[in-house]
Amino acid sequence: MQKSLSSFTRLLTLKLSYFYGTYTQYMIDKQKILITVLMPVFNSELFVKQAIESILNQSHQNFEFLIINDGSTDHSHAIISSFSDSRIKYVNNELNKGIVNTLNQGLTLSMGHYIARMDADDIAMPDRLSKQAAFLYANPSYKLCGSRAVAIDANGKEINNLNRPEHSAEIKVFNLFRNAFLHPTIMADAEVLKKFAYSEDFKYAEDYFLFSQITMAYPVANLNERLLHYRIHEESITSKKREEMVQSELKTTAYLLSFLFDKVDEQSLLIHHSILRPEGTDFSSQEVEAHLINILKANRERQVFDQKVLRKQLQKDWFNYLLKSDNKSLLNKFLKSGLFTVSNLNLKQIVKLLLK
Repeated sequence: MQKSLSSFTRLLTLKLSYFYGTYTQYMIDKQKILITVLMPVFNSELFVKQAIESILNQSHQNFEFLIINDGSTDHSHAIISSFSDSRIKYVNNELNKGIVNTLNQGLTLSMGHYIARMDADDIAMPDRLSKQAAFLYANPSYKLCGSRAVAIDANGKEINNLNRPEHSAEIKVFNLFRNAFLHPTIMADAEVLKKFAYSEDFKYAEDYFLFSQITMAYPVANLNERLLHYRIHEESITSKKREEMVQSELKTTAYLLSFLFDKVDEQSLLIHHSILRPEGTDFSSQEVEAHLINILKANRERQVFDQKVLRKQLQKDWFNYLLKSDNKSLLNKFLKSGLFTVSNLNLKQIVKLLLK
């Protein structure tokens, strides 16, 4: 009886110890800031109020809202200052530092376990933070999570849906040709984001290079939900700084192709980039096809990307390239490409590609 009671006491002590240890850790975690929402602002007086309100009204409440006003010359400062909320951490840069320096300033100041990006002209859906945080918490090996979005104009009118691939293998392949993430939709592991950070050498495509690095190192995802209204208007960076953006895209492409080829020559780089931006290029369909086949062959040897997913993406890009050309024998040329094999030919898939 004495021995049995002693065993019961030890078991009870262990259970209580576990309970109080777990409860203590729970209370510590509750006091931690789970998410930092990082939003740089520059001359965004027309939209910043709505952007701020969309974050403050999130269903998930455990976050800090780090707003950095990067030397705005309009009424942005006054609008931001009009909000009184303990979750807002406001930094007002007297001089404009530029988007890359401001984003890295935000990474340094952030206290959250996750960092969510937000732009001052966009609108977050009420459950955005809760859904992305839940995904990352449930899948700790995943270090970056974006979502789909709805494009809106300056007046808030919906223009179209912005889709991105969901799964890591698809994202990795898609990203080889174009950014697989919509920057203001992402939430990422803070430690990983700070390790890579934004690079001034990739200005105006700094997100593409950063996310490319993370995508090549960790599992990533895009939620199959539209968690943001993504505003497109005349003041967008992509409209004003096109040439610098193109140069940064080329450097990002060179980085990604280096996983497949020991040396990436300028001609191959330009052909590859023409798939993203075909306007103004004069490469022949034979040159483009040969480049895509080389990618498929190189990956067969190095196994960087899922070969089946890669082949499907290459076929899709090849067809879209032909579609934009004046090729008279489009279907015949498409089906006879070395991007197809006999076992790979699938009428249903071909029809789907043609109709997409």
